[in-house]
Amino acid sequence: MKLIIPVESIVQNKGGVILYDPHENKILKQYVHKKDWIRCGWRGGKIFGDYLIATDWSYLHYFNIKDWNYEKSFTQNTFNDLHYVEIYNDLLYIVNTGLDAIEIFKKPMNPKFHERIFIFDTNKKIFEKRELDLTRKYNKLLKVKPHSCHPNCISFDNNRIIVTCFDKKQKRNSGEVIDINTGQRLFNKTNFDCHDGIYYKNSFYLTWTRHATILKFENLWNKKFPQKVTKRIRIGKWGWWRGMVIHDDIIYIFASDGYRKRKTTLRLAIINIKTGDKQIKKLPILDNVYWDTVYQPNILEEK
Repeated sequence: MKLIIPVESIVQNKGGVILYDPHENKILKQYVHKKDWIRCGWRGGKIFGDYLIATDWSYLHYFNIKDWNYEKSFTQNTFNDLHYVEIYNDLLYIVNTGLDAIEIFKKPMNPKFHERIFIFDTNKKIFEKRELDLTRKYNKLLKVKPHSCHPNCISFDNNRIIVTCFDKKQKRNSGEVIDINTGQRLFNKTNFDCHDGIYYKNSFYLTWTRHATILKFENLWNKKFPQKVTKRIRIGKWGWWRGMVIHDDIIYIFASDGYRKRKTTLRLAIINIKTGDKQIKKLPILDNVYWDTVYQPNILEEK
């Protein structure tokens, strides 16, 4: 099993893609993108056919995995601080953190605008409304703050579009998981500074980022909100844990260290869901590039 991962180096201001073997702890291939921009790290990304469709701060990038070659980019005036990407029912969903929105496009390989959902409009009791000028070129700006809800990750079940929201300042609106169709909250009273939220075998796994913990919600698929945490899985080492994928009952989750403003490298935790066995690995350095941040790893299916 291999991982295709969009990667960022905040300290070196680089972005790109790696092909990584987590069990051998080897970077098998590496692409470093050259772009003249204040911050150019690659962040979210989803495999679609032979392509990785990846975000940076203000662009989508199309990277041919088979040929190991960057092909093109796409942007919109509204793109700012882009995070995760998902493709569901032939629609491309982009988490636009800067504008607290989900941007939805038809034709993932040649995006055509379909819909924009502002998260602060989905539950007005917990999110403060923002006034945004959609004629402004937000894709030319580094950050647009303050955020109302800071959406990070998007996932789906049969009835819901679920978005994790996290404000690092831990204000009143932080730590929410929202069904954006109904505005219902996953949490009842307790708030968690959550980042990634993904389904695996009908259960929902959520990163409790600052606490080096993964929260499990057993059989959440189509179950009514709110729900209580079923299990807490301790990672065993402190770090900024985000960038999670689950395969064959194994959790792979990365610790991003770039905010320390020094050359450092990623750590990976490998956790067996059934046995609880854990490994922590420090990723190698290839060609003197220090990748320090991961948002959205992908399983590369063997053919």
